[in-house]
Amino acid sequence: MKILSIANPTGGTGKSATALAIAVAAAEYGRNVLLVDLDERANLTFQLAIENPRFTLLEVAAGSVSLDLSVVRTAERFDFLPGAPRLTALLSAEKLAEKFATYDLVVIDTASSLSARLTIASEISDAVLYPTTNSLSSVRGVLLAKNIFKDSWQLGVLPVMTDLVTDVISALSADFKILDPAIPLDENTLLAQIENKSLLNFAKTSPASDAYRDVTYFLLEELFGGKTNAAL
Repeated sequence: MKILSIANPTGGTGKSATALAIAVAAAEYGRNVLLVDLDERANLTFQLAIENPRFTLLEVAAGSVSLDLSVVRTAERFDFLPGAPRLTALLSAEKLAEKFATYDLVVIDTASSLSARLTIASEISDAVLYPTTNSLSSVRGVLLAKNIFKDSWQLGVLPVMTDLVTDVISALSADFKILDPAIPLDENTLLAQIENKSLLNFAKTSPASDAYRDVTYFLLEELFGGKTNAAL
């Protein structure tokens, strides 16, 4: 089991869209995937049209409900653990990670802030990926997040909402791998959100969907070293 955090404390960097796309693509590639909403705003929970879930990450973390009873099994073949606005009963990071052990891959959508939630994500993550736009604030967010995820495997920076890697993003290349392909700006991303679907389901063959599949294939190769599901 590998836990991958999608992190950048700057808002508007495509974290939720990226986390969802990677979860869908990894499931398409045959992995048993859990997507976790660790954002205090619960953006993914809202995007997936899961209103007033009976159980959330809060109950799982507190140990009052099993993970199996809490997850939502989606039509896109990944399991989803809804977020909660208050996580006052979180257990230790180690115990929380143990609850995810039945999955091949756990993808965590993190908070858009330098909060305790981001620290929790860093403590349970094996690896971290930083989605980044061409803005200076987005690049600064990567540098801030790196300090928090200093003990996690740094998989790299993923340029999103751009067709080109600009000088702003290239400035990170001394410390991070810049993943290729970049995720192009695609109006289908917003349209998919409106329809409460993932981009990969809403526009299966769009350039952005293809790019996310390519990136996910690379990530799986890095995380699992080409192992088959049976060998995990």
